[in-house]
Amino acid sequence: MIVVSDASPLLALAQADSLHLLEVLFGRILIPTAVYRETVEQCPVPAQRQRIQSAVDDFISVSTTESAYRFSRNLGSGEQGVLALALERGADLLLMDDKKARNEANDLGFPCAYTTDVLRLAEERRIIVSAGEIVERLHGARIHLPFGSRN
Repeated sequence: MIVVSDASPLLALAQADSLHLLEVLFGRILIPTAVYRETVEQCPVPAQRQRIQSAVDDFISVSTTESAYRFSRNLGSGEQGVLALALERGADLLLMDDKKARNEANDLGFPCAYTTDVLRLAEERRIIVSAGEIVERLHGARIHLPFGSRN
């Protein structure tokens, strides 16, 4: 299964110290270079940055994209990179929370999952006890979203 992730699911799961769920559920995760920049190089929250970098060293692969595809919506560089990588690799699933990016992905025929969908799936598979408990912890937490993000 080819899974490509945008920044917001990585940042949220890193904040909840739950990035490992992606590996357990999907194995390897792909991210474009723009998402790496947003989540590691530009992230001002040390815990998030360190957890994501550790996952990159372990089960997240950073890929450059060469696609010159013109998307119909005004999207950030991370979302464009996710969609371009999905087109290049024939992704089976995109992890993204941004509504415009999800609409673009759906128009291109890619299924998408929200961060909460990942948590619900982990709960259904009994990997975690409660998706709601993690969502509650995140509800009041300060989660860094990259400058210009529409998430």
